[in-house]
Parts: sequence; C-alpha cells; structure tokens
Amino acid sequence: MSDWFEAYLAAWGTLDVDQVAAWFTDDAVYFDMTIGHGATGIGQVRKFAAASFKNVPDARFEFVRGHSDDTGYSIEWIMQPMNVPGVSVGRLREGKICENRDYWNGAAYKVPNT
Repeated sequence: MSDWFEAYLAAWGTLDVDQVAAWFTDDAVYFDMTIGHGATGIGQVRKFAAASFKNVPDARFEFVRGHSDDTGYSIEWIMQPMNVPGVSVGRLREGKICENRDYWNGAAYKVPNT
C-alpha cells in the first residue's frame, strides 16, 4: 500500500490540479485543520489545490508511514523543504478519497496568504 500513499503525495508535488483531483470522488470533503479551510465537492477541492500550489509552490511531501484498509487511511508525511511534519486521515470509497483531514505543525511553518 505504500505505493498508493507515495503516488498520492507525489500528485501534490506536480502542481497539477487534474492529477490531484483524480484521487478524489466528485462529492469529496477536504479539511486542512491547521489553517481552518474546508472544501466540499470536487470543484472546491480543485480550487484548494490550485491555491495551495500558488501559496506554497515548493512544497513536496515525503512519505513516512501509512495504514489503510478498504474504507480509510492515515498517512504520516513531512512537507519539504520546510521540514514540517503532518498527518492525513481519510475515508475511501471505491478506491478514491471521499473525505480527507490534514493535521500539520502550523507553529513550524506559516503558509503565505492564509
């Protein structure tokens, strides 16, 4: 399953909204708990990804470890080059993300424009 985790995190490093959106269901719910941002539906998830790419274009996610089953997952990662640890926790439906919550160390890095 580490291939799934690494491929998902790598999609965020492409700066390509389509590659990120391909991981989500049309009715996905996405929360960045640290900055207090939520997105409901693939259109809002796409907007969130585009804003993330604009605000933090150098961000790449290093996979640390993860766990999943048919209905959910958790991924521990480090946002590089800022060296900021974080975790994503979510639910899956038919192999796609239908809900995701990100938790990361906001004291270690202040995202621009938030």
